[in-house]
Amino acid sequence: MARSQLLLSLFLFISISISETISQSIIQLSRDHDDVYCSSWRFSEETNDVGYWDHVPSRCVSYVQDYMTGDGYRSDSEVVASYALGFAKTVEIAGDGKDAWVFDVDETLLSNLPYYALHGFGYAICD
Repeated sequence: MARSQLLLSLFLFISISISETISQSIIQLSRDHDDVYCSSWRFSEETNDVGYWDHVPSRCVSYVQDYMTGDGYRSDSEVVASYALGFAKTVEIAGDGKDAWVFDVDETLLSNLPYYALHGFGYAICD
């Protein structure tokens, strides 16, 4: 019994040590690598978890430019448009002339790409 408890304790110690090392590596990675940080920032911004912000973080300006002028932004836009169109096709119109579609114009009917390009993909720098 004592030997199995010793082996279990050793296993747990090794597991915890490995987990801490991996966790520290991941935490360090996100602090040191702008692409990882900026991807997380973008996700948080898109899910409205960043709170009020009026500038792209300075370390993410080139990330935003690469995303918006590359395949990512175009692909994301096409996927969202496809889902929206799919949903729109399922809506039953009453046919009484009182039906209306309401759109959020910003990034729904109009792209912010020209604005971001005009303002250097970061507008002003803050951190």
